[in-house]
Amino acid sequence: MKHSSIKISAMCPTYRNRGTGFKSLNVLNRQRGMTLMVSLVFLIILTMLGVTAVSDNSLQERMAGNTRQRDLAFQAAEAALRYAESTLPSWRRSAFDGSVQGLFTYAANEPNDAVYWRDMAHWSSSRQMPAGSLNQVAEPPRYLVHKMPSSGEVEYYRVTARGVGGDTSAVVILQSVVSYTPWEGE
Repeated sequence: MKHSSIKISAMCPTYRNRGTGFKSLNVLNRQRGMTLMVSLVFLIILTMLGVTAVSDNSLQERMAGNTRQRDLAFQAAEAALRYAESTLPSWRRSAFDGSVQGLFTYAANEPNDAVYWRDMAHWSSSRQMPAGSLNQVAEPPRYLVHKMPSSGEVEYYRVTARGVGGDTSAVVILQSVVSYTPWEGE
């Protein structure tokens, strides 16, 4: 009786590897471990991308909120400028010596820069827009009027307005020069 020799590796499931022959189950087991490692690294990369996307989204949301607050402040300051310009005939004959709230005479030596206007002490005697004129702002818009030197019959007024957004961290200061020419009968 003849015994045939059987190789053990021939009994194990094998696969063909691009013409290099057969590989045993042992190699497959090692590759499965490597697949787990590659999968874990890939999962970590995806997690990091997800966390980055979430933090980027929250940053953009804060920037959008800040932009909205600044836009509200700008609209409030612009509304105060327009209100002051529209009420010019009612206050242009008033005394511009500081005795009337918010009306001053222009002084060439007085600073007119952002640092000066950010100081709240300069706004203590300002005029305010009527209550309820604007919604969603932390405080009513304010304005100051300085009568500047006239040129012939033309009168000039510098109007400085301060608007605050939905919270007090957003402040916009705008300025305009208004010219007024009285009619013959005024």
